[in-house]
Amino acid sequence: MTSKARSQNAFLYPESAADGSVQEDIMLKGRKHSVYDAVAGRLNAKGFIPKEVWISSTRDTASSSNNAVSPEAVLFRGKNAPTRFAESDIYFANERELQTELPESDLLKALHCYASDFYSRATADSGLGDYRSMDETALIALGILMEEAGRDTLGATGDLVFTEAETFQDFNNSELGETSSNSSKVRRPKKRRRVLGNQEGRIEDHDQ
Repeated sequence: MTSKARSQNAFLYPESAADGSVQEDIMLKGRKHSVYDAVAGRLNAKGFIPKEVWISSTRDTASSSNNAVSPEAVLFRGKNAPTRFAESDIYFANERELQTELPESDLLKALHCYASDFYSRATADSGLGDYRSMDETALIALGILMEEAGRDTLGATGDLVFTEAETFQDFNNSELGETSSNSSKVRRPKKRRRVLGNQEGRIEDHDQ
């Protein structure tokens, strides 16, 4: 999950050398990844996602080097990570045991990704010197502020603007009576009967 700013190139690149991405990849290889990098979408199954990926021209399948893995996958892939069970997953224990209500996880991930992408584009060192400023306390506080701002802006029923109500066509009794009378007048035309006479008697011929 990454922010739209990075995919749409909404931020200007800082002035740096031509081999800045190569130097950044070298610095990333020498640093141990953390949960902050996992939430920011910088890690794949093997480590840090490189800034520039070289793919062979003869390859006909999609590369998985740019696919970021989830934070829980990174945490529980470690050497001393505990075993996860579907009945009592320790990663989501806060949803069962925590008494207070925390902001939504998807909102916190989006905020962290946006802040990470912003500082990686806005600073000269691509945010390498400050990669742990958005810690858990600041992130939760920012998530609470965003939820409160959303409630104040939308109001009690503001979310209904994203829904589409069903439309019903109401008729009065007079309109219903008029409709029924008009429908009764529209009938199938009767068959015309032609009567032919001769000396022996009358012969009836029905036209279709």
